Amino acid sequence: MDLGLKGKVAIVTGGSRGLGKAIAKRLLAEGALVAICARNQDSLNEAATELSAGGGQVLTVSADLGDLKSYPAVADAVLKRFGRIDILVNNAGTHIRGTVDDTKFENLEKQLHEKLFGFLGMIQAVVPAMRRQGGGTIVNVIGQAARHPHPDRLPSGTTNAAKMALNKNVADTLARENIRVVAVCPQCIETELVARLVAKEMRERGVDRATASAGFTRATVLGRLGRPEEVADVVAFMASERAGFICGSSISVDGGYNRYVFG
Repeated sequence: MDLGLKGKVAIVTGGSRGLGKAIAKRLLAEGALVAICARNQDSLNEAATELSAGGGQVLTVSADLGDLKSYPAVADAVLKRFGRIDILVNNAGTHIRGTVDDTKFENLEKQLHEKLFGFLGMIQAVVPAMRRQGGGTIVNVIGQAARHPHPDRLPSGTTNAAKMALNKNVADTLARENIRVVAVCPQCIETELVARLVAKEMRERGVDRATASAGFTRATVLGRLGRPEEVADVVAFMASERAGFICGSSISVDGGYNRYVFG
């Protein structure tokens, strides 16, 4: 299926690794021009070298999305290079665990700054360009802790729930201006983050990888971890006009963890 993304300009935050890099690669394969944004310039350069190997155009923008001053600079850099912004994929953010007993306010604040404020800041930065162009698409990547806030994931669950509300609010606000806002909600995906969590379980519990991974794999009907490419495929579809009548909704990519598609 031709998604009609050739020549579109996309920003992918958190694009130097994991889901972000897989999403950037998928958009490039569809012919989009892609800007990847992350903190570390060395990681960005490494990712850009890999991503551009197929001949696509990749712009790197180093920015800390926990810094409220960084968002306009990202949009300005992309506009200077490509002249327009058609797609924003909000993906950046850390994952901090904590319970009601041990969550520190500074950790919750860090999550809010990097994820909730970061998402809103990037939206505010790109919307003026999208309005001038007559439209655009914003895809918010929001973890399933928004729907299932596990007892040990208070900071990320609370923040992701707020991002889900943000997604619906902004979608309602911008829909009549031909700017679609949607969410893709992954769970149990084989990324560097999950690999670190599995390694931690192995160390702390003294178990092998299969046992440490079971907490992730048994949660899905398919009985396995998802691949970043499987999330990237859905993001690319949602960013395209093939999903042109989907607005404000969120789609789960979770191997049957929730057993429903939209919410």
